[in-house]
Amino acid sequence: MKLAVLVLAAGKGTRMKSRIPKILHPILGIPMIKYVLNSVNELKPDKVILVVGKDDDKVKSELENYRVEYTYQSEQLGTGHAAKCAESALKRFNGNILIVNGDFPLITSKTLKNFLKHHINNRSGLSLMIAELENPTGYGRIIRDNLGNIADVIEEKDCTTTQKKIKEINAGSYLVESKILWQCLDKISDNNAQNEYYLPDMVRISLIRGIKISAYESNNSEEMIGINDRYQLYMVESIMKMRINKGLMQAGVHIIDPASTYISPLSSINQDTTIYPNSFVIGESVIGENTVIGASTWIEDSKIGKNVHIKMNCWIEKSKISDNVQIGPFAHIRPDTVIASNSKIGNFVELKNSKIGNSSKVPHLSYIGDATLGNNVNIGAGTITCNYDGFKKHKTIIEDDVFIGSDTMLVAPLKIGKNSTTGAGSTITKDVDENSLAISRAKQTMISNWIRKPKL
Repeated sequence: MKLAVLVLAAGKGTRMKSRIPKILHPILGIPMIKYVLNSVNELKPDKVILVVGKDDDKVKSELENYRVEYTYQSEQLGTGHAAKCAESALKRFNGNILIVNGDFPLITSKTLKNFLKHHINNRSGLSLMIAELENPTGYGRIIRDNLGNIADVIEEKDCTTTQKKIKEINAGSYLVESKILWQCLDKISDNNAQNEYYLPDMVRISLIRGIKISAYESNNSEEMIGINDRYQLYMVESIMKMRINKGLMQAGVHIIDPASTYISPLSSINQDTTIYPNSFVIGESVIGENTVIGASTWIEDSKIGKNVHIKMNCWIEKSKISDNVQIGPFAHIRPDTVIASNSKIGNFVELKNSKIGNSSKVPHLSYIGDATLGNNVNIGAGTITCNYDGFKKHKTIIEDDVFIGSDTMLVAPLKIGKNSTTGAGSTITKDVDENSLAISRAKQTMISNWIRKPKL
């Protein structure tokens, strides 16, 4: 039987206190809705419909690479109303419809697959996912009859004091045959404490109509955690962080303090790499084997090779670092930088849009921007590529085996030939030939018997 997925994502997210749509709030750098879509896509559904509300243009822009169709909920009149808004998009669909919430990013494809298997094997018209929580506050309660069968689902605001003590909750995910869904939605009313159309009312309506109902109990209650405010966002991110870090550690990565280490699920880290506390590996980063990531380091959308040592307090963004490189401490590697093998980038060095050749060194206190360095180049302390003339950027080319003296200003556009040297304290404005020494200094003046005036 065919499968469609209906993702309810039109909530205003008032308690988030934010101008950003709730489902776009990031978890480890990725909007929460993408976690939900990634999980449901593992089921290979025939259609995925996303119910959106205000700021739908922002959602569509973020999800432009996802195979998703949209339907709009102009007024937030409850989950039943949200599902009803998708009827026109699914009116010709005949099969099972999986309904999930867009603010439940911890739900896994494994759980959803098991849920679907349970629904099909039991030949149910309607299945709902349930869980038992120690603290069920905020969730609808499962009401059972004397035989233990599900008799109803009551939203918390409509629960009696006794019913609120029930720990078995409705997790908010449903599988239902398409024709049954639309028939049930036509009969749902807003006669409740919130004057909303509740999707769980399908249970009561289905029982009256003699439709077979089954419940699938998830054995991982943390997957049922929804996000309504910033604290819940933090709680979910903490769980996601530990889930990712545990997987990496089981695969051979040494994370010294997983509680303070943030790694994107899109990143890849190979075995025997060590990551020190307070570090961030964000976006689609790749880190090779036997690499050391020092404390308080940020790595974003970058590729790091094998046997690399990144010392503490470094920032690396959209760059490529080859094997056996040393970086830092306190280095800033800006976008489009490529560092070849066996090179050294030292403390308080900033690189931007530059290529550093094999075995070259920029040991400390330098800025290299829009430059290409050959192999075995040594950059003295305090060197700056003066790449900007106030209107546009210019290129500096430093060929193999060049030695740049300390405190050299390289005024681009400029080319320094092979095996050349610049004297310390020089300002180089013209190309330097191969095998040459370039010196540009003002004449030193000596004033004898000069006495500095004392401060008054």
